[in-house]
Amino acid sequence: MKEIFIHNHLNRFDYSFVIFCFGLFFLPSAFFLAAILFLISLLINTFKQNNSFYEDKFNISFLIGSVLMIFSSLIQTINNQTLIKYNLDIHSTWIGLANWLPFFWCFWGFKPFLNNPEKRRICALVLLSGTIPVLLSGIGQVFFNWHGPFSTFFDLIVWYQRPIKDVTGLTGLFNNANYAGSWLNVIWPFSLAFLIDNGKSILSRISIYTFIFGISLSIILTNSRSSWLGILIGTILVYGQKSYKIIATLLISISIIITATIFPIFGKTFQNIARSLIPESIWMEFSDFQYSRIDIWHKALETILNNPIFGTGGLSFPKIYESQTGLWKGHAHNLPLELIISYGTPAALFILIPIFLITYFSIKYILSSRGRKESSIYDQAWITALVVLLISQMVDVQYFDGRISIILWILLSGAKNIIDEKESTLSTIP
Repeated sequence: MKEIFIHNHLNRFDYSFVIFCFGLFFLPSAFFLAAILFLISLLINTFKQNNSFYEDKFNISFLIGSVLMIFSSLIQTINNQTLIKYNLDIHSTWIGLANWLPFFWCFWGFKPFLNNPEKRRICALVLLSGTIPVLLSGIGQVFFNWHGPFSTFFDLIVWYQRPIKDVTGLTGLFNNANYAGSWLNVIWPFSLAFLIDNGKSILSRISIYTFIFGISLSIILTNSRSSWLGILIGTILVYGQKSYKIIATLLISISIIITATIFPIFGKTFQNIARSLIPESIWMEFSDFQYSRIDIWHKALETILNNPIFGTGGLSFPKIYESQTGLWKGHAHNLPLELIISYGTPAALFILIPIFLITYFSIKYILSSRGRKESSIYDQAWITALVVLLISQMVDVQYFDGRISIILWILLSGAKNIIDEKESTLSTIP
């Protein structure tokens, strides 16, 4: 935190930025405390920015989307045929708005904290520091049988720490292995950026490599295929073309080893040795692929076609899917589909199109060959974290964990600042 005070001392001390950074630090480990700190910093900035909200066209789009979501909720409440048919709870629709409406405010309100490369670098380092409890809790859960749940502050802060036999893999203080993996995927690009930026002295390299080893080991132990894919994509996007040969070699080697573990292509002896060395929970992830997502997405599209304008309400898809198949799925395993199902196509488009445009222009300005030469490694990591997190939402929905949703909108807010900075620079070039 020392850098925060130094930075702000040089540019007029900004208490709200310090409060925001403390919120980032506590976000993974003490969500309730982080939420309070974010709220305070948002309120301060809201009064500071006055009418700047309407200067950004994306804010207008999110505002229109908010109005349409509320209107859809009203229509769903009045026209309750779908509610009756599937025994849906209309309260879930209104409660579900909390997953979206406050974050449109965050998108605008957090921008001043992320409006230059130095602030984004500081925020990245704070996120790395705040992830230490995630790593310690996860490694303790797997190797030292640290089991919970542990709670404090009237149960407002909870570390789940479930016995590893009761879950699919490492969860640490998160409720779900996919949530833990998603958070670590976001942090991974920043750890690589920190290595590239500070990996000169022996002491710093040892500490950085230890941190990177902890993150990569924890991601592997989540047994989450989407998290494994995320660490691969994150590495490629941060290092660019320099990583292609290494990644290709690594992928081929891993594929051969996993295949030989599942099938005796090199004989039974090699297969038995491989199975004794590689944890069953890892290679079984590749031998027992599930194709249920295709069916889930098919049912999700059918639900959208039956209710394209106003949707069927928040948290409606699980009950609709169960009534049609007899199986329970907690969501549509795709965030855009989940949003359209809940509040209809018009409302979703006003939210999804700005997110797509921010991501597209971020990649264009930062992760292209020219963009890499003109941007800091931390901005490259910032956009990489955003891209990896959004890709994971295409096959799963970790968004409904408050920590994941907040970090997504923080990344989007920072990415919008990066776009504005690049476009401002381009407009001054003759």
